[in-house]
Amino acid sequence: MTFSGTITALVTPFKEGKLDEQGLRENIRFQIKEGIDALLILGTTGEGATLSAEEQKKVLQIAAQEKKVPVIANVGDPSTTRTIEKAQVAETFGADGLLIIAPYYNRPSQEGLALHFETIASETSLPIILYNHPKRTGVDLSLELLERLSTKKNIIGIKDASGSLPYAARIRSKLPNFLLFAGDDVMSLPLLAIGASGLISVLSNLIPHKVGEMVKNQDQTLYKALFPLMDASQIDTNPVPIKAMMELIKFPAGKPRLPLATLTLKHQQFLKKLILHSPLITTAIK
Repeated sequence: MTFSGTITALVTPFKEGKLDEQGLRENIRFQIKEGIDALLILGTTGEGATLSAEEQKKVLQIAAQEKKVPVIANVGDPSTTRTIEKAQVAETFGADGLLIIAPYYNRPSQEGLALHFETIASETSLPIILYNHPKRTGVDLSLELLERLSTKKNIIGIKDASGSLPYAARIRSKLPNFLLFAGDDVMSLPLLAIGASGLISVLSNLIPHKVGEMVKNQDQTLYKALFPLMDASQIDTNPVPIKAMMELIKFPAGKPRLPLATLTLKHQQFLKKLILHSPLITTAIK
């Protein structure tokens, strides 16, 4: 299976601190109705790291029951063994692909990273998208490492949230058949311009059709119109802002789980004003 276009990094909605199963179904149905190309579950935006094993399985189960588009499951973990276990669970529940971030906290060497990803790839038949986010992990996936990993049949691409256009351009130049996804809404248009396969988006939780239209057409005018919302989604740690934005228009989201805190009053007021005056959102929710 191949992946391209706009992939929503889906939030996990909570109600009174518990998984909002009906809200999750509603969000998935909305995404499919709005024409999204694929869904990423249990990622950073989905607060996968704060879900219990049973909650993770429930999210996988609901996504499998509702899916009419490919579903990618984030299974990244600092432990290679636990990553393999999560990958096998995701495969059992019907995921179509895996997203695997570089191990965080323990900061392995490039050789350690290579062995980590190669070992995981040998234990699953699902296609794997690597995830490079050095700000969160403390390590960077080097171009030399990507060249080595790209020889594994089921390691098919990378989600890049490094914020470095030269890094992405080098990937596209050296590995033209390796899928490249923008991992940041703000970087979407620059990466699409150099040949990225698509965008794994946070903002598309809110207005998937408009984000998808921008990605499909590489529309500079629409990108400029979307930019204030993209920028606003980064005023605090993801997914705190996008959940607050969704709550403002009555989409299932709920508060983020600790250790993430809700937005400050100043930021809440800023988002409320932005949402109320955004024609992209008022048009989308009518």
